[in-house]
Amino acid sequence: MKDLSNIRIVLENPQSGKNVGSVCRAMKNMGLSRLYIAGTTEVDMKKASVTAIHASDLLENAVICGSVEEALEGTVISAATSRRRGKKRKYFSLLPENFAKTVLEQCVDDNSDNSAGEIAIVFGNEVSGLNDHDMSLCNTAVRIPTSDKFPSLNLSHAVQIITYEIYREAQRADKHHGYRPINREEIDSLTEGIAENLRDIGFFKQVDDSDMRTFFRDIIARAGLSAGEANRLGSIFTKIRGLASRRN
Repeated sequence: MKDLSNIRIVLENPQSGKNVGSVCRAMKNMGLSRLYIAGTTEVDMKKASVTAIHASDLLENAVICGSVEEALEGTVISAATSRRRGKKRKYFSLLPENFAKTVLEQCVDDNSDNSAGEIAIVFGNEVSGLNDHDMSLCNTAVRIPTSDKFPSLNLSHAVQIITYEIYREAQRADKHHGYRPINREEIDSLTEGIAENLRDIGFFKQVDDSDMRTFFRDIIARAGLSAGEANRLGSIFTKIRGLASRRN
């Protein structure tokens, strides 16, 4: 799986210790461990530890910075989270699932000797969010779609949503590591083999079997089969033809 240790979550001047603790839990749920707290030294760590529960190690190891600018030092990607856009903010913002793909491009495998680019995801405080200056320090923005009737998310919920998308993308990348689905020519070849075997045992009542071929081809294409899976599926239909022939 991809190593996510190059990702830091930056909280700008958080107002509630309980929210900070909940952020720690959200991070640890999704395999992240680096918390940065910027712009304040007055977080109530006692209250934070209550909601952090089994993620108190993230709280204990949090990096305290004087400003967001300091928290972003050394980063390749710095993303501001905000639902607002405009001249002094970002005209364009990524959805969490698209941002996750960008993040994973900077991450390396767990056992890799390569170095990964540092990534910071910045969350504004619960009262006013990120100001224009802190937004301008970031080189991209992420927006979580919410209802216009009540658009503001709880801090830890926002962290949970974005980190979930990153973790999900990391799992997807791990699942398909070294995996190549069969290409169009291989799909057509498998479809032809299946149709041929079915035709030989009298499955098709009509001479024209194009609709059934299209049906099989579309299903196989959507399945994203590996070469091994395709071979196994093809062999099943070959065996069906063989069994049917012996019975006749």
